[in-house]
Order: sequence, then C-alpha cells, then structure tokens
Amino acid sequence: MHDAYLTLNNKYVIIIMPDKKIRGDLMKKIVATTLIVAAQLLVGGLFLVTLFTGKEVDKKVVIVENNNLSRMVDLVSELYILNDTPIANNETEVVEIKENETIKEQVKEVVNSQKITTKEYEVLGTYTGSLTGYGPNCNGCTGITASQYDVRDTITYNDSEFGEIRILAADDSFELYSIVRVSNVPNMDPFIAIVLDRGGNVGFGKGTLFDLLFSSESEAMHKTDNVKFEILRYGKN
Repeated sequence: MHDAYLTLNNKYVIIIMPDKKIRGDLMKKIVATTLIVAAQLLVGGLFLVTLFTGKEVDKKVVIVENNNLSRMVDLVSELYILNDTPIANNETEVVEIKENETIKEQVKEVVNSQKITTKEYEVLGTYTGSLTGYGPNCNGCTGITASQYDVRDTITYNDSEFGEIRILAADDSFELYSIVRVSNVPNMDPFIAIVLDRGGNVGFGKGTLFDLLFSSESEAMHKTDNVKFEILRYGKN
C-alpha cells in the first residue's frame, strides 16, 4: 500500500499505515503542520494582545517565509520584545514650559485705614471728639511735621512697635509719638495712628480733637463727630 488512511472511531483518530517509510513521512507532515498552526496561533495571539493593550509598535513588518519552527519562534519573540519596549517617537513634539523672566507684583498701599481687630492693646485713655483731615500742602504747611518728619510723599509712619500707621496732628495735651486707635469713622475701619504734628485748630475746646493727614488738602476728609480715640501709648517711650 502507498497511502495512509485516517479513520474516526468514536472520539479517537486511528491512523492506518501499511509500512514504516509511509508512516514516518506521514508523521513528519503531521508534526510540521501542527507546529505551523501553533506558531500561527501564537502570532495571532500576540497581535491581539498588542491591539487591545494600546501599545504602539514601530513601523516594522516581520515576514516568515519558511516552516522552520525555531526560526519562526525567534522572529515572533523579536516582534514581541519590540512591542514591549518603549520606542522613541521622532515626531513627538517637546513643549518647553518657560517661566516668565520676571513676575512683578504691585502691592497697593492701603492708606485709608488699618484693620486692628486681630490684636488687643492696653488702653491708657479713651476720648470722644471730632476728627478732621488735612494735607501736607495746606495753608501754612511746609510738608514737614512738628516732629521733623517729611510727609510730602507719604501719609504713614513706620513705628518700631506698631508698624506702618497713619499720622495725626494734635495739641500739646498729647505728646509727640503718642499712639492712638481711631474708630467709629464712617466708611473707615478702625485704624492706628501716631501723633507727629501740631495744629492751630486742634485740641480740647477747639475745632477738632485730632487732624488726620491725607496725601493732599483736596483729598482730606471733612469734620466727623463722635469719633472714638483710644490712647495706646503716651509719647515715644
């Protein structure tokens, strides 16, 4: 006999071979066919894994042109390693984030009031009276206070104890450099000020008890009554 026959007996495949030579050739063909199918399934499986895991593969095509199992496995392994290794993309755009060479913040000086609600001070005396305003360019003013402080370009004073505070004019009842907390002024939060100046129309029994410095006479506030003045320090101390 020159042919081999495959017969199906229930769930088993029975191979009938008449001689050793035919039997050997047939076994080689079956093994080779089985290995080729297995390799194709392996390649297909790797392709599906690559497709559904979202990994990018370099534009490379591996062509298998023979039925040699070891060669096929080597090429499949090469393809898998290539897929699993991060590949630099020459077309990737690198965006460099540059910081601004200079970031400038403009801090606006608050001169209308100074909030003092977060800190308590010992009150040495309390007065209620009128508050007016004046500017460094007022009639008879030189821009230099009675304490020799130049107010032509500022309306605040930096005290070593109380920090940057407003400037007041008062009569001799209050020593220069005395500290006063002023409150109950319409449209102004309570603020702290320092007595650095004198005035002819300020003091007890006069037009106003204290005069508050503004940047100019035109911006100065009008007379306000029932203002509360709390003395926090007498003199420079």
